[in-house]
Amino acid sequence: MSLGDTDIYSKTFEELVRNVRSSGIVQVSWEPPSADIRYEYKWDIGQSGDAFGPFSEEEMMSWMRASYFGPSGEKVKVRRIGGEWGDWDDIIY
Repeated sequence: MSLGDTDIYSKTFEELVRNVRSSGIVQVSWEPPSADIRYEYKWDIGQSGDAFGPFSEEEMMSWMRASYFGPSGEKVKVRRIGGEWGDWDDIIY
């Protein structure tokens, strides 16, 4: 891949991955991160420590906008699947 690649928007995802791998910037075995990130949450207000999920970022954001987790997400701890638990603002951007 080079700067000024004018065909960038006509390339497939697989072509782009192949170009990045062959550039030497990453290892040949490199796998791009998944866009399908899933999250879990657990209540942080004295209720049981049961984890709920996995849920998509879109689902989590819609519940946040509805104040399901409190005005600023303070009622829950969240994590990416397999990750560490943390506050809403630290995990979901």
